Amino acid sequence: MGRGGARIARVVVDRATAGSPTTTSVLVASSFGLYRSVSSGLSWELALEGYATDVVANPQDPSILYAALAGAGIYRSSDGGVSWSYSSESIPREGAQRTILAIAPSNPDVVYTGVVLRGEDRRSADMAIYRTGDGGTYWEAIPAEGASCFGQCWYDFTMAVHPDNADHVYLGTVLMYESTDGGMTFTEVHPGNLYVDQHHLAFDTLSDPYRLYVGNDGGVFRTIDGGQNWLGLNSNLGLAQFYRGISMHPSDPVITLGGTQDQGTLRPSGGTLAWDKIMGGDGGYTAFDAEDPDVWYGETQWIRGAGYAGPRKNGNRMADGIDITENALFIAPLVIDPVDSRRLYFGTQTLYRTDNSARRWTPVYSTPDDSVITAIAPSPASANTVYAAIKSGRVVVTHDGGETWLEAGAAQGLPDRWIGGLAAHPSDPGQAYAAAGGFLSGHVFQTTDGGRSWQDRTGNLPDHPVNSIIYDPADPNGVYLGTDFGVFHSPTGGGNWTRLQDGLPVSAVYDVAAQPGTGRLVAATHGRGMFELPIDVPLSTRVRPVSIIDTTIVSGRRRIMGTVIVAPHGREDYNATWSTSSDSAWVVVPGSAGQGRGRFEYQLATEALPSGDYTADIEIAVAGVPEPVSIPLHLHIPPASNLALVPGGPARSMLVGSTESFEDSVRVVFTGPRVGTKWTAEFGGGPWAELGNASGAGDGAVTWTVDPSGLEVGSYVDTVVVEAEYASGSPAIVLDSFLVKPPLGVAGPRSTVGYGVAGWTLTPRDSLDAGLFGFEAELARWTAAADGVEWLAIERRAGAYGEAVVWTRSSAALGAGVREDTIIVRVQGSPELSGVIVDRFEVVESMTVEDAALQVLGLDRLEAGQTRFLDWFGNGDGAFNAGDVLRWLDHCTVGPAGSGCPAGAGRAGMGDGGDTGTAGGRPAAGGRAAAAGDRVGRKP
Repeated sequence: MGRGGARIARVVVDRATAGSPTTTSVLVASSFGLYRSVSSGLSWELALEGYATDVVANPQDPSILYAALAGAGIYRSSDGGVSWSYSSESIPREGAQRTILAIAPSNPDVVYTGVVLRGEDRRSADMAIYRTGDGGTYWEAIPAEGASCFGQCWYDFTMAVHPDNADHVYLGTVLMYESTDGGMTFTEVHPGNLYVDQHHLAFDTLSDPYRLYVGNDGGVFRTIDGGQNWLGLNSNLGLAQFYRGISMHPSDPVITLGGTQDQGTLRPSGGTLAWDKIMGGDGGYTAFDAEDPDVWYGETQWIRGAGYAGPRKNGNRMADGIDITENALFIAPLVIDPVDSRRLYFGTQTLYRTDNSARRWTPVYSTPDDSVITAIAPSPASANTVYAAIKSGRVVVTHDGGETWLEAGAAQGLPDRWIGGLAAHPSDPGQAYAAAGGFLSGHVFQTTDGGRSWQDRTGNLPDHPVNSIIYDPADPNGVYLGTDFGVFHSPTGGGNWTRLQDGLPVSAVYDVAAQPGTGRLVAATHGRGMFELPIDVPLSTRVRPVSIIDTTIVSGRRRIMGTVIVAPHGREDYNATWSTSSDSAWVVVPGSAGQGRGRFEYQLATEALPSGDYTADIEIAVAGVPEPVSIPLHLHIPPASNLALVPGGPARSMLVGSTESFEDSVRVVFTGPRVGTKWTAEFGGGPWAELGNASGAGDGAVTWTVDPSGLEVGSYVDTVVVEAEYASGSPAIVLDSFLVKPPLGVAGPRSTVGYGVAGWTLTPRDSLDAGLFGFEAELARWTAAADGVEWLAIERRAGAYGEAVVWTRSSAALGAGVREDTIIVRVQGSPELSGVIVDRFEVVESMTVEDAALQVLGLDRLEAGQTRFLDWFGNGDGAFNAGDVLRWLDHCTVGPAGSGCPAGAGRAGMGDGGDTGTAGGRPAAGGRAAAAGDRVGRKP
């Protein structure tokens, strides 16, 4: 046939010539066409061009053959396949895709064909069934009622006719069906133990015409009662179709995980050859956490938009951050970092990474043409180096943790074909291999310059697809391959390859993986299960990071901390114990020891170090490894600069409903020897603000724009946080605020109350803020006026924002009782803006000090209004008591005697004057009648 990579639908061997090593006639239906050989397969000729999807022979006359071509109909040969004639005029070809055939052994002129019809959306598919009773001259469409493709006859579609009855037909799609009326109607014969997705049906015509076998996604099943009961024949039949991404337990040599085609993710059961399904669907890539082997990862098939797609941790979906609407391979690559088991990668159209054991995924690379990622290889030697293959036949690599990516394709030496396997060198991040599928050109390619160029290392390797590749864990100069022809090894990294065939059948090996700790090399086949080879890998030490350099902090700041991962690698690495140390006093590794894969914290105690450059080492010693590993550390401490923020000014205010944006800013100021320090800003404002300038070097400003549209009246606060490299005072925080105010107005109505004694000449003063509020109230002025009653006189009739209206009350001409008046406050220039102050004046009957004293002693001499007055005039504590009487007497001892004072006593501010001072330090307050120092006049 001359070419590889064809999909083979069926092989028909001429019974009359079968058994000869040189003269057997064979027909093969393949995606490259229908091929014929009369030399037992030694040479081939093309019999029919097109995509041949099936071929069958007349069991009574092998020279009569029928062949189906996708979209081209059915052809018949009566000379053993030498010549062919079109034989399906009555079967439409438009929209036809896969076509299958089934011939009736009891009447070979009866042939059934099933045609997959493409849906109008060009994606879905259904079926049509036809039958001929005259050897293909005329084909009749038959209803096939009761049978269904479930949209996937492109994948699972097969028919078989009973050996003794041309009307008795079995049809396999997702489910199994039976017809006894020539395909007019079908009945489901699919009990619960029969697996789904039927691929091939065959009757055992030699022993029992009712013995029917089916091959499906679950293996091989048999029925002897027409399909009512099926027996699985798979107890010792190793047919699991493993995909890429198998993994082995770090310490238990019995446990292996592997994803399979339609059989989910499997795991051995108790060290036997029987395996248990731990996840359903189509299983995919798997991984173990070497620090905590109870944690494992897996996946099911990727269906865009499906809620079950994506990585899983111990069976639970962990896809936070992954866009499930993207395209990806049906089995998308999921790879764990070989050193840091908390870091994993997942590939769709985007390469995602998690650093917290799959709790959250972050995109680190997006393919430029929305192609999908086909393979991922993180470097064991560098946390910043990752290789990834793209479906279009390219490889990209980053050496800076995903900040920048280098792309290589055909121009750099790679084939223009599918790359399904990548391997990164264990100790050199600049070396890697790529494994290519397909045929006719190279399959193994190596880079030694970090992915800039690639060299073909295929050598004598057979021209078969290479599916996976790993470095020899015992010798990094060697390489293992998983190919469609088995496992190959080269001790020199390519060129000369040897097939490892002892115990391994010729089969497609989709993945090769090694677990040095348990001494296992495992090959996962796609159809023959898994096979294992013992290996012995000397113990070594891997650490991450491999160096800690250019760490710069400010002299005098608190110590900084970091993490080192220790990953023993090799023979029983899970049992290897390790310890750490440092000979520098400023490098602290408290209590750092462990067993197997682990991590420890270190601290750089720099509080007492002056500015300058410092070097040290952290040493990791693994028991069983001859030499410890040293992590070099370089610390640079520059002279300190100081960061400060200077707000732009007082809080702005604006009228509610305003839509005019404004800019605001905070100055960034540095002092000290490093005034050119770089800084960045984060803005914690609400949705009303948009950050402008957010970085700089040296003095500058953080700017932002505020849009007040839709904001309600209130105060709004924005937080500005500025961080500077190696500067004291960092991070610096400033709160900036602005006010949204209502329109200008005057508060009201408001109430005040004052007290007086009938006939006394007391003129108490009272005051109350004018009550201006709202937008630009601080710029407004006001006027005040009363109704003109005789007892109230306004002293301050005009003023500015924040100033009070002042007025006095006089009870000299008033009898006991309650009176009210109003004061109107207006905004100058806007008389329509006004507010009302309602002033209440309670005047009580005249009384004497003696009356007050007797009231304190318990004799009922005063009314409630009089005691309220005396408390107001006295100590103002809210209750009438001896303090109020003493206050009155204190006034009576100064000056001539006045109203209510004992005979011969002096007057304390009880004359007829009207000056106002303070007494007892109690100032006048709005809402109280007057200041305590207002004089009390004597009744004439």
